[in-house]
Amino acid sequence: MASAIDISALTLNPEEALLVSEAVFEQVYVKGNLDLYHNIQTGVQMQMNIPIFGLMPMLGKISSGCTPNAATGAAASEKQWNPKLIDFRLPHCQGDLSQLFKLWKRSRVALNTWEDVDNEMLAFIVDRAADAHKEAILRISSFSDTAADNVAGGGVITDGVDDTYFTILDGLWKQIFTGVTATTVYRHTISENGGASYVAQAALSDTAALDAFRAMHENIDPRAFESGTLKFQVTRTLWNNWQALLEDKSLANAVFMKVEDGVTKQSYRGIEILPRYDWDRQIMANMDNTTTYNLPSRAILTPIENIPIGTSDEESMAQIDSFYDKVTKKWYFDGASNFDVKLLEEHNIAVAY
Repeated sequence: MASAIDISALTLNPEEALLVSEAVFEQVYVKGNLDLYHNIQTGVQMQMNIPIFGLMPMLGKISSGCTPNAATGAAASEKQWNPKLIDFRLPHCQGDLSQLFKLWKRSRVALNTWEDVDNEMLAFIVDRAADAHKEAILRISSFSDTAADNVAGGGVITDGVDDTYFTILDGLWKQIFTGVTATTVYRHTISENGGASYVAQAALSDTAALDAFRAMHENIDPRAFESGTLKFQVTRTLWNNWQALLEDKSLANAVFMKVEDGVTKQSYRGIEILPRYDWDRQIMANMDNTTTYNLPSRAILTPIENIPIGTSDEESMAQIDSFYDKVTKKWYFDGASNFDVKLLEEHNIAVAY
């Protein structure tokens, strides 16, 4: 049997906490909505093509008479959605919880021992499952790589971590690395990422973030500025470095701020900066070779429309299906989502790592 709440580390006795208010609940990570980081496209099915139509090349020369100057039409290319269905099932057997665990009420009717779960307990499990589902979507859309492997196998996934959590599809960073290798994506190198220890990697120069922002802004294709909602997305390492620079140089003023809907946001040259704490969580927890992290300082500059997430339906990304099965005497909590992520136009992104 199994329980969705592991209480093996608790010392259970007659004086166990009786009220939820007496317990301490670890806060779930505050995660921004996906649409802060990506354009969300719904109705996406297996192997749907994404036609990409280019602009017309130069045309318009001085007229030479009755035969207009010939012009070349716009070229078209395509990419393909290949969404993957991810799912999980979390079983919970109420009978597996020790009777000494009194935080949530139990049924006083013997036949209802397994089915009757306290509403607060049910809400707790659903809340934690929904949070973990969102974390999975963030992990897969950013870091999944169909060729991912553990460090011992020549990859970057921490030894002991199940690499199948990362081999689902080719996520955003895998597509970026491919573009950089092909020289179709501009990269600014953050030299400290190559440090030989955690300490060396963390010892960013005072202007590391500024240098990255400036390089990306000045080298990204001009078309990116007219292609959608342009944003910087950065790891916490660079976010902290940027904040320190503003404080040290007394630059925390309106030049680096923008106000939207009454909320003050950090910006560089008028472009919003979004810290991606989920990137740091994944890199530190799952991309550690015991000496260094895999590229702990990273940033991208691109319109969010250029890195869409395609999904069959957006609702499933935020929902948990819970039900009780009388045969197995268990509650089940199911989650599923069907999605893919695409870097559409390589010239419309600049990166730093």
